[in-house]
Amino acid sequence: MSELTDYYKNLLIVQYHQKPKAQATVAALVDSILSDDLVFDVRDGFNIDTAVGTQLDIIGLYVGIDRFYAGQDLPGFFSLLLYSETTSIPADRIGFAVYADVDTKTGKTLKYSDVLSGTLMLPDDAYRFLLKLKIVQNNSDHSHKSIDDSIYRFFGNTLYADSSGDMVMYYFADAGQGPILEAAIQKGVLPRPMGVRLNYIIEQTAPFFGFATYSDTSGALIEGFATYADYDTKVGETLTYDKLREAA
Repeated sequence: MSELTDYYKNLLIVQYHQKPKAQATVAALVDSILSDDLVFDVRDGFNIDTAVGTQLDIIGLYVGIDRFYAGQDLPGFFSLLLYSETTSIPADRIGFAVYADVDTKTGKTLKYSDVLSGTLMLPDDAYRFLLKLKIVQNNSDHSHKSIDDSIYRFFGNTLYADSSGDMVMYYFADAGQGPILEAAIQKGVLPRPMGVRLNYIIEQTAPFFGFATYSDTSGALIEGFATYADYDTKVGETLTYDKLREAA
């Protein structure tokens, strides 16, 4: 606060600039108005990156979205596998215990009450994700560049949008964001240009083969051809239809 106090004291006109009483009067007024930096505590209390709980709820009132959504929350239940799934068991599929994990096996039995649609509440981190998407939506002119720039500002390489040029918008995301994006679809906060349909969300489990331009900032999600140095360690997979999830 001393810096602000000195700033306003230095604004005194030359006749009073060296007068102790005049400087003290200005300092007392500034200290009273700032209330021991209370105004900055209020400002910083609603920083989208550090706010929690009720603070995020208040931001949501300004932004125009709450943390509640309807649906089911069903991961972690006992289930049997298809034969085609045995080589790569989905993380959320839990079968019978074996001798080695009988004491540590997680999971629960699916009951009728678990599949009834209800009102669910997003935790702070997931709600913060949706708030940022809504902020992008509220402040974007919905051009492709504006959407790209805003999403990169908030999410870096973990989420980005693309278009095939046929009036359809695609979102690429890390696999862990899939449940959050379901809520984002339901609430309609994924930004898209006017008249463009949001058709699919692609859950990212590994980099996909593709080419990038020199200015492409999403290179972390794109893998090109292997070289002699990394041909036996190169990661990535081919994008196929079964990796697309319909959003609308």
